[in-house]
Amino acid sequence: MEKELSGAKGIFKAKQRKELQDQAEQLQTQIGSMKHYLSSIVQGYGYKNVKEFLAEYRVYKAAYSDYQSAIARREQQTGKKVDDSFRAKLQQMQKRVKEEEQHRSNSYQRKSDRGAR
Repeated sequence: MEKELSGAKGIFKAKQRKELQDQAEQLQTQIGSMKHYLSSIVQGYGYKNVKEFLAEYRVYKAAYSDYQSAIARREQQTGKKVDDSFRAKLQQMQKRVKEEEQHRSNSYQRKSDRGAR
């Protein structure tokens, strides 16, 4: 907008210059309200300001990329894919619980069968 505004020079472009100034003012107002809203969002999550949030975000983003590269190296070394997803772990635990329940019920039935004879 500012580039267009600086390019609108001369007597015949006064109307265009006025429209561009109005649009630029509206955009500045909109940017200000968006910054205020963004600040209120991060304050709702316990940060003092957006700058503090971004600093912590960058630290965690770097740690996550280190983690991803470590997983990739491990997969290359072992040749196996690492599945750390929560859903996969949950399914493994559920499967183990079902197997244990079946084992318990089978051993209980065998014990009760012995007493009936």
